[in-house]
Amino acid sequence: MTDHSHHAPPPRSALQLGVEREGPAAVVTMAGQMDGATATQFTAFLDQHLTDEDRCVVLDATGLTFLSSAGLRELMLLLRRLAKHQAKPAIFGMTPPVALALGISGFETMVIRAPDRASAVHAVTPVTPAAADKAGLFSRFFTGGATS
Repeated sequence: MTDHSHHAPPPRSALQLGVEREGPAAVVTMAGQMDGATATQFTAFLDQHLTDEDRCVVLDATGLTFLSSAGLRELMLLLRRLAKHQAKPAIFGMTPPVALALGISGFETMVIRAPDRASAVHAVTPVTPAAADKAGLFSRFFTGGATS
């Protein structure tokens, strides 16, 4: 018996992107595949949602299942953008294929790897005197360790 049923073509690779603000950090969520068909969407999305002053960028890669050389090229554009501010992005939630692509390409050394979102946001957030003082660091440093 011959099967004459029609199968739908496989779905085109898709990339879903989102951004949330957490303090000074822009947390960019990525899900799906960043490949030749979708990679330029990443830069277009960043151009639309980030300003030239954004220097605290976190990449949430928990939903990213594939990263091709085209995706790496778009990440390089983000690295260049942040380098103008002497900053680099933090990334967390890498799936094994994404971690492998970043490792093989050498990109892993150009980003801050973090175990989770809170650590990633902390890693890219500059320490202000007020924040340091909340931790008691500012007072101890400038008073020779004496606290009142």
